[in-house]
Amino acid sequence: MTLLRDLIDIPVSVGDSDFVVTASQGADLGRYVVTDDLRRDFDEALSMVAHAVQSGRSQAKFLHGSFGSGKSHFMAVLREILKHNPEARSVRGLAEPIDKTDPVLRDRKFLTLSFHMLEARTVEQAVLEGYLKQVRLLHPDAPPPAVHRSDAMIADADRLRKSLGDERFFEALRGGADGPSGGGLAAQQARTVALTPETYAEAVAELPGTPLRDRLVSALTTSFFTGAVQSAEYLDFDSGLAVITRHAKSLGYDALVFFLDELILWLSTKIADHTFVQTEGAKLNKLVESSDSTRPLPIVSFVARQRNLEEFLGPQVGGTERAALADVMRSVQGRLGSDIVLADTNLPEITEKRLLKPLNDSARQVIDDAFAAVRNRRDVWDVLLLGAQFGDAGIGSDATAFRRLYPFSPALVATLVALSQALQRERTAIKMMTELLVERRDTLQVNDLIGVAALFEPLVLRGELPDRPQLRQRFQNARDAYRTRFRPFLLNLHGVTEAQAAENDDFRIDDQLIKTLILGYLVSEVPALHNLTAAKLHALNFGSIASPLPNYESQIVLDRLRRLNADVGDLHLSDGPDPVIQVKIADDDYERLLDSVPPRETTAVVLQQLVRDLVCAELGLDAKAGNLGEYPYQREWRGRKHLINVRFGNVRDRDNMPDQAVLADGDAWRIVVDYPFDPGHRRNEDFARIETLPKGSRTVFWMPLFFSNESMGRVATLAKVTFLLDNTDGNRIEKLAADQSKAWREGAKAYFQQRQQQLESALLTALKQAYGAAVADPSVVEPDDVAILHSLTEGLRVGSPRGGVLREGFVNLTGELLKWSYPGTPALPEDEKTLTRAELGRVLKYAKLAVADEARGVTVDQADQRTIRRICNPLRLGELVEHRYVLNGSTCWWSGHLSHRAAEEGYTQHFPVHVLRRLLDVPEARGFDRELQNLIIAVFAEEQQLAWYQHGSPAPLASLQGVDDQLELRHITLPDEDIWQLATRRTQGIFGVTTQGYRTAAGVTALARTLREQADRYRRPVAELVESLGRNASVLGLETTADQGRLHHARVVAALLTDLAQESDDLVRITVMADARIDLDDTAIGNVLKTAAAVKQALDATQWPLLEAVSTRAAADPQAAAIIEQLRSSARHDSLAADLPAALRTAIDSATRLLVAPPSDPPRVIPTPAVVTTPGTQSPATPPVLPMPSAKPHGKAEVGNETQLADLTARLKAELADGKSMVVTWEVQ
Repeated sequence: MTLLRDLIDIPVSVGDSDFVVTASQGADLGRYVVTDDLRRDFDEALSMVAHAVQSGRSQAKFLHGSFGSGKSHFMAVLREILKHNPEARSVRGLAEPIDKTDPVLRDRKFLTLSFHMLEARTVEQAVLEGYLKQVRLLHPDAPPPAVHRSDAMIADADRLRKSLGDERFFEALRGGADGPSGGGLAAQQARTVALTPETYAEAVAELPGTPLRDRLVSALTTSFFTGAVQSAEYLDFDSGLAVITRHAKSLGYDALVFFLDELILWLSTKIADHTFVQTEGAKLNKLVESSDSTRPLPIVSFVARQRNLEEFLGPQVGGTERAALADVMRSVQGRLGSDIVLADTNLPEITEKRLLKPLNDSARQVIDDAFAAVRNRRDVWDVLLLGAQFGDAGIGSDATAFRRLYPFSPALVATLVALSQALQRERTAIKMMTELLVERRDTLQVNDLIGVAALFEPLVLRGELPDRPQLRQRFQNARDAYRTRFRPFLLNLHGVTEAQAAENDDFRIDDQLIKTLILGYLVSEVPALHNLTAAKLHALNFGSIASPLPNYESQIVLDRLRRLNADVGDLHLSDGPDPVIQVKIADDDYERLLDSVPPRETTAVVLQQLVRDLVCAELGLDAKAGNLGEYPYQREWRGRKHLINVRFGNVRDRDNMPDQAVLADGDAWRIVVDYPFDPGHRRNEDFARIETLPKGSRTVFWMPLFFSNESMGRVATLAKVTFLLDNTDGNRIEKLAADQSKAWREGAKAYFQQRQQQLESALLTALKQAYGAAVADPSVVEPDDVAILHSLTEGLRVGSPRGGVLREGFVNLTGELLKWSYPGTPALPEDEKTLTRAELGRVLKYAKLAVADEARGVTVDQADQRTIRRICNPLRLGELVEHRYVLNGSTCWWSGHLSHRAAEEGYTQHFPVHVLRRLLDVPEARGFDRELQNLIIAVFAEEQQLAWYQHGSPAPLASLQGVDDQLELRHITLPDEDIWQLATRRTQGIFGVTTQGYRTAAGVTALARTLREQADRYRRPVAELVESLGRNASVLGLETTADQGRLHHARVVAALLTDLAQESDDLVRITVMADARIDLDDTAIGNVLKTAAAVKQALDATQWPLLEAVSTRAAADPQAAAIIEQLRSSARHDSLAADLPAALRTAIDSATRLLVAPPSDPPRVIPTPAVVTTPGTQSPATPPVLPMPSAKPHGKAEVGNETQLADLTARLKAELADGKSMVVTWEVQ
């Protein structure tokens, strides 16, 4: 493969100064690339200078661009243009803006000054002192401008010298008699200077702040000007600018041009001092506006800026301070006007021309072909283009920009910009990319992309940390985590030393992944580094992973990280098949707390319990339901739950696992699950024990592969972590870390909770491999030749579990066992859930409806169609075709099967249920539960028109649960259709009972049973009614031999009920009902039945002697005759026509009133016969005629409503009007 160095010029080395350019340095004009955007930027900058010269007014602009965007280069080239440097004016691409402004600028003289602000104390110190230094170099003979307050002092001293003369003046400076005496440090320093006219002149010529100048100022202050200013105290910024503009004018310049490099970055380093930042920031306004209108020439300023100053404010800054700073910067922005923005999209073009330019056309074609290979990987391509979406790193996200950057990617450059911003360092992107190429000069092939991980060492692991405290700590934590945790772990994992690491591919791949994840932790705002997945990690380091299968690299990345996740606490993977992967670096090393866990917490027993809990959870076993290591498991299979017992234990250990503990009981399967470790023993010892056990038991041994040492270490670590998090006996972390702060302990708890999840996830992966559900990885388990599954069941051969996860492997294994136990068909699907009674009942309901139809079919409700199809179609228990359920001999397989098999055993006319139940598992067992067996037998009965019998008598089936083994099914003869219809209709009319109306065996049995039940219900009341009517026939005027009337009809109905109740044959009973001849309609007959008891009760309660007395008087008493005739009329009519109980009550009342009423004729006088008297005797007196005593008012009334009650009350009040008393009785009926 071709090396990239053979296609482009890659230098052998690169120095720190090769690319970093400050505004004050000379520009690298020979290699400077001018893009279209830069041409417009230079046009704007030169036009601003021209405008300032023409108008005489100061101008300023921010020169905005991200870190490494070329601001310093831009200002350096602009400076050279303004100096009329021929090389600068010859740079390709600048002719147009230079030519445009030449009429104004060509003959002008500009004093271009650059100020590097990072070391400044104040703005005036940086600008005024910088002016002095740079002008002194350009004009060493010119007098300096008086920009310090000490300059005025020296001017006063010069005047004083002329007044005093040199002798007295210098004697005073040296502390002579004429000068003020003093023993202070300043005076002593002044005396030691030995100031002479020569040294005085030398000190005056020095810049403020130099030692000699400072000593002169101190001497003057001590000797003459006590309390005056210090040497390095500058004028205020506005005054200072006025001074230097006059000074520059005196030197022959037409304008001052300031290049203020990193000014905003300088202010950001002081951001904690809000007052300082606001004060110094506001001074920028003076670059444009001045209170001194005497500036003789304009100042043109270019202020470099990477980010708005407000963006450096942390969340701790209050709203008031934040608003104040924003107001200051808005004011500055308003004075400076629109920015000159150096677009980052220039970088690809500049990089291509300066760094990645092919040596020739042939080389270009080779690179184009390599780039096309990357472009064809769409998954990789999309990730690597993620660059323009990041903040101000808009390097472009199209194919053109990517091609210009190749073998770098937009994602890498966006990360480079983000890291530079975080570090707040001016890092030239081209220099960094050159360094990456130089490091790989001898190995980088044309088809290799430089991965994002390559930025980690130069930008994170080496160099200075960020200035901001919080970000500085974050970068420091990242460094420490990599150096002390990640890298040592990877070296140990792959068994290499630092010297061997670079040559080990596995280490290199894992190291790149970890570095990329740490970059994501540091600058997650970069789109390519946000929500990192295995696919993204592969794309960001494309070419570093070789896959044996096409497009399988992402899975390799995921497998590697899942392996690391178990042992690296800072690594986190979310749930799901495509997890988000990230590092969350802890501030402290919590792992040392594991050393405090007692050794007893990592014994074999504890580790076995730990693994058992994990396996139980994976298999879906209820850990709380376990008893002595055995767990019952209800396996849903083919519509029912099958009991399978799962026992955990070491098969080799006869003491803890005796034979009776491993052998199955009855038909229920037992699965013995061994552990994936047995220190000091091998798996073939378990197999040797199995070989000694008796065959035939339904027992399967699940013997996992043993864990590797690496996996065993994770088990032990998980046991320790589980111990720390277990609060059964109190908060163990608080106890073991009592000397730590509460925040530290809370952090430790959160860390170990995450570690617990990581370790459990890794162990579940290991358990899948150990128990055969996934392919074994030698680094996780120890493969050998001993099978994982063994059975004691003869004829059963079980393979390895399948499915990829333990639960699925367990389901497959148990399904295989049940299928071996119950191979018969037809049957429900293996994955069919347990059937409910309601679902089975719906099937029977539609079976009954189907057989009642002439076509043996019925339309199934939409809501029931899924249930009928799920159950009936696979069982061949009828068939649902579209929306119609059909049940006949061809769709019900069981009709033929049961009839044929029963006939083989001699059952043709009757079929015992226990025989049918047994035949359901012939010729092979099907494993139906009892209720499904009941359904099949019941549907068979419906389809074959068989009736249910028990002990020789019909026994209609009330529900599926009533299908008892004591029952049998029999063939019966069905009634003719007309008889059936008449019988069902009369049953409804007479008894008021609605039957199913289906002329089937079940329908016949049900109707016959209904008739018998109703006959038994009414038979006795009707018979008693007949007897009571006959006994009182004379009073009631009934003829016992009449062929009509109440008594006759009661006798006929009683006879019908007797026939129905005593008939044992269902068909005959139904025929009797249909053929019954009674000259009443069915409703009237029903009324006889329903009122019989009430009428008989009324007859029994009647005072027959009273009615007999009235009957005797009927011949002579019209009133008596009327009462009796009315009663007899009601008695002769049927109950539907006349209410006999009411008639009886009326007759009794009337008879009572009749018998107690007085005679209506006057009393008769009986003549007295003549009496013969003898003389002397007195004739007896004639007896008086006594009047009949008048009858007392009395009466009886029935009150049924309030009106009648009111009438009765009025009558009673009238009787009481004469002051009489009254006796009132009442009876409530």
